[in-house]
Amino acid sequence: MSIETTLYSTLAGNSGVTDLVSTRIYPNFAPEDAEYPLIAYQVVSGSRISTLQGVSDAVRKRIQISCHANTYSSAKAIAAAVVAALEGNGYLELEYDLFDSATQLHTVAVDWSFMAV
Repeated sequence: MSIETTLYSTLAGNSGVTDLVSTRIYPNFAPEDAEYPLIAYQVVSGSRISTLQGVSDAVRKRIQISCHANTYSSAKAIAAAVVAALEGNGYLELEYDLFDSATQLHTVAVDWSFMAV
């Protein structure tokens, strides 16, 4: 199973997340007509792990999980639920807030790193 598939399953199977976004969890970008709040995730970077013995089957991927909502407090709550759902599975790289004045949407982006064999 890929890291992306596991990420989706973890988020979609977590009531703390689904209580806030229901099933609106999308790879890459959300559809234009999607309702808010929602989550969209995409791979930011990825690499195979190299050692002195050569390249292993292990891979590290950094995935940006964007939590979009109509209010700042809702976007922050979704991000907190995502972090709680992922604790123990990889680690938080960074988190930052965005606001799109054209759409009036708030986004809290959570960059998370995962390792898998």
